[in-house]
Amino acid sequence: MTRTQTFPALDRAAVHAIGALFETEPRIEPYTPDGEPVYRLALAGAGDGVQVVLWPSLARVDVSSTNSHAWVLKNVGAVDVIDGVEVVFRPSEGKGFLFVAVNGFVNMVMG
Repeated sequence: MTRTQTFPALDRAAVHAIGALFETEPRIEPYTPDGEPVYRLALAGAGDGVQVVLWPSLARVDVSSTNSHAWVLKNVGAVDVIDGVEVVFRPSEGKGFLFVAVNGFVNMVMG
C-alpha cells in the first residue's frame, strides 16, 4: 500500500519529504526574499530536467522543465507526498493542484 504524508503547509518538513521522494537533497539557493531559505530540487532519473524551487516563507512553488515549460503556484496550502508516486501542492484557498510525479510528469489544474 502506498503511503501518503500530508503537510498542512509548505514548511521545512515538507521540503525534506519532497527531497526524499525524488531522492535528492534540497539545495538552499543563494537568494532569499525575506531572510528565509529558498530550496531547489534538481530531479534526476526519469524526472531529469525538471527543477522545483520551493519558497516556504512565500508559500510558493516554481516548477520548470528543460523543454521551456514552467508552472507557478502561489498561496500553497496542503502538500501531499505520495511515496514512490508524486508530490501534490494544493492552494490554500479554492480548488486545484500542481503535481510533480517521480517520472517527471508535471500537471497543474486550477478552478
